[in-house]
Amino acid sequence: MLGCLAVALAAVWAEPARGAEGLSFNDAWRRLQQANPALQAARAEVERKAAEHRASRSLSQPQVDVGATQTWIDRPIEIDLDPIRQAMLALHPTVPPAALPRFVTTVQSDAFVRGQVTAVWPLYTGGRITAGRRAGAAGEAEAQATLRQTENGLFTELVRRYYGLQLARAVQVTRTAVLAGVEEHLRQAVRLEEEGFVTRAERLHADVARAEARREKQKADRQVEIAGIALAGLLGDDAAGLPGSPLFVVVAPLEPAATFAVAGAARQPALDYLAARRAQAAEAAAAEQGRMRPEVYWFGAKELNRGDLTLLDPDWATGIGVRFSLWDRTDRPSRLRAARALERRVGLLEDDLRRNLHTLTEKCHREVVSAQEQYAALAETESLARENLRVRQAAFTEGQATSLEVVDAQLALARVETERAAAAYDFVVTLATLLEAAGDPARFFTYETRAEARIFP
Repeated sequence: MLGCLAVALAAVWAEPARGAEGLSFNDAWRRLQQANPALQAARAEVERKAAEHRASRSLSQPQVDVGATQTWIDRPIEIDLDPIRQAMLALHPTVPPAALPRFVTTVQSDAFVRGQVTAVWPLYTGGRITAGRRAGAAGEAEAQATLRQTENGLFTELVRRYYGLQLARAVQVTRTAVLAGVEEHLRQAVRLEEEGFVTRAERLHADVARAEARREKQKADRQVEIAGIALAGLLGDDAAGLPGSPLFVVVAPLEPAATFAVAGAARQPALDYLAARRAQAAEAAAAEQGRMRPEVYWFGAKELNRGDLTLLDPDWATGIGVRFSLWDRTDRPSRLRAARALERRVGLLEDDLRRNLHTLTEKCHREVVSAQEQYAALAETESLARENLRVRQAAFTEGQATSLEVVDAQLALARVETERAAAAYDFVVTLATLLEAAGDPARFFTYETRAEARIFP
């Protein structure tokens, strides 16, 4: 149906070329990207995760520390060998005691300074360091996916609000035209009543129609104000101005739904997010397994203040150590089971999301096609409604039609014009939702460029 009507619609609905005035949709998107707080927060999270990933790369490097202490103790530490001195004097009575020095050696004074450089280099950690690095990379990928999700969601929301304002403006134009037409009809009814061609009831019906048209016009004005406030709030700029890009419809058939489903499976950031979460869960399980293995490390130490070393303290020391926790309070087997359960949970969520995305893609594709069909079907309907209004107005002037028939024809045309604009709005919103599900909202601009039909407010 759409293919057959493509040529007809191009002729029936072709609008005169106009230069876009106001804020184009492309400019609105760039402005939102620069100023939206949610996007800025997501970018900050990417920076944080990237920094954490860079930090995880140094886990396998040695840790070198330098420290110094000033220590006071209650008394010096001494080695007293006076019993040996007394035994020597007993064996040699002729030797005066003053001839032998005191056999007391000070090992440590009561105040001393220690300075030391120490180094520890992990040689084997049971895979925990590798798991930490991979978890850091997965965390950065998660933040990137979250940023893309935020961008895609905001893009669809911008389409909804931007073109929602355009729809409100189109309805406002229609209601303004209806009010002008009804007022003109009322003037004719008054003149014909004065000339005796129509009854007072006919003129009163025209009065009621004008009051109703005025009410609908005021309602349309308020809808424009509300839609403008919503758009300005999203852009964060009360002086953003009116949109300049019109509502549009691509009349030619879209690609099959399977094309968008395949694209979504490859580019959907929600899937990338869950994949990153699953990778982090897997690395958490690997880290828990590593806790059940011994840790091997190299260590070294160098004393900086050799003057306060004791006889038993070395100037430097190095070696290899092995450490293994026989028991700890964290219940390592339970932690490992919890990590594996989380990995399974994320994997199941990923499978569920794939199914939901396929369903969403099919649904959105059908809604886009339905909007195309509705817009195409309204082409002939509007032409007939416009001709019907012309005929009824001419007949009323000649006294061959009632005021009710003229007003009904006027409202029928307004209804068709409103439905046509609503169909175009449904098309752009469902198209943006479809492209968001496919993970490629940027293609929206391609469809906008090749649209065959446009509705200017």
